[in-house]
Amino acid sequence: MPGPYETEGDASADVRDIYAAYHKRGVMAAKTLDRLTTVCAEHGVKLGEFDRDVLRWLARQKPERAQVIVGLVERATAGNGGAVTGPV
Repeated sequence: MPGPYETEGDASADVRDIYAAYHKRGVMAAKTLDRLTTVCAEHGVKLGEFDRDVLRWLARQKPERAQVIVGLVERATAGNGGAVTGPV
């Protein structure tokens, strides 16, 4: 399970694959967006269009920043069978 992250360097370890295999900016953003939407789908997070818009924006930032969100979703759902509970 990723995180918690104390530094950007900590998160970098979990996104090395993106940098190694997807070094072109547009490809990195697509892979990062895929990682964000996949973790949401795997953990039952329902997404609206504005949610998707924000994830697209986030995917254009450093992959480490998106990885923090991936880690938060995974850690938040770890104790309840992987599903998000409460409002989403």
